Amino acid sequence: MSVVDGGGGPTLSELDRALIRILQLDGRRSFAALARELGVPEKTVRRRVVELIDGHVIHITTVSDPALLGYQVAAMVGINVDGRRSLRALVGSLAELPHVDYAVITTGRYDALIEVLCRDMAELLTVIDEKLVGAPGVRTVEVFPYLQLHYQEPAWEAAQSKQISAEGGARSALDATDRRIMAILSDDGRLPFAVVGERLGISESQVRKRVARLLETKTMRITAIANPRSLGFETVVWVGIRGCPGQSIVDLAETLTRIPSITYVAVTAGRFDILAEAVCRGMDDVLRVVDSEIRTLTGVADTELLICLDLYYRAVAPLEP
Repeated sequence: MSVVDGGGGPTLSELDRALIRILQLDGRRSFAALARELGVPEKTVRRRVVELIDGHVIHITTVSDPALLGYQVAAMVGINVDGRRSLRALVGSLAELPHVDYAVITTGRYDALIEVLCRDMAELLTVIDEKLVGAPGVRTVEVFPYLQLHYQEPAWEAAQSKQISAEGGARSALDATDRRIMAILSDDGRLPFAVVGERLGISESQVRKRVARLLETKTMRITAIANPRSLGFETVVWVGIRGCPGQSIVDLAETLTRIPSITYVAVTAGRFDILAEAVCRGMDDVLRVVDSEIRTLTGVADTELLICLDLYYRAVAPLEP
């Protein structure tokens, strides 16, 4: 499982950016199909995709609802530091914890936001108490348990136009074999199905059928996770939203999913009713999204903006049953 950080990273060509855009929509698109779509030799496409993966510019992995993977409890944790450690070093170390799949250094109320995935509330308490509160350099911790992970869209371009519907079909229940397939593909989403089958002791056709079912029902997506800046989205922000009394928070969350730039919406307990992530081209885009498209919504009582300075992402693998 790899971490993509928010540093400047390598300079990407237009071909690289085009490849990333397509692979965010379909991480298993064949080299031949990519070459036809972009009008370049297949050999060139193959070389550039391999270099993007080996250079940790992208990580092709599975994306699914954490609850389907065995994580029944999720929370965002706001952290403030005491100055004993470098902020980058502290957040980088927290991002390596096995229960953390996402971390950002932010401006505003919190120095960092950390997303934690756990089996149950007891495990969440253990992680908070033993791994976060007691971590050297952590001054305060504020926990926002998710009441509902309402929406996630890892493809930045798709979020801008909402080409992919927020609504999924009837999602498949995962059995042990599904979970093992997803665990293998979370490390390498382009791994040949024959290799997956060999590792699990089942046929290639069985793997192919199971993956097709998981994709068709939107139980799983296979996508290229990349630093948003690599595609020209220079600013990532989190918006903490408090709802108005008498208004439905779930309805408000659903409305937020239709806003271009919104990529993640969680209904939470605590100081905020909703935490929403927006991936934006720049500060003008941030102002438009927050001032014109979020604060004006019926049901929004107050908003608080956290601008991300650096981000770390870890692919989520299914828990063993």
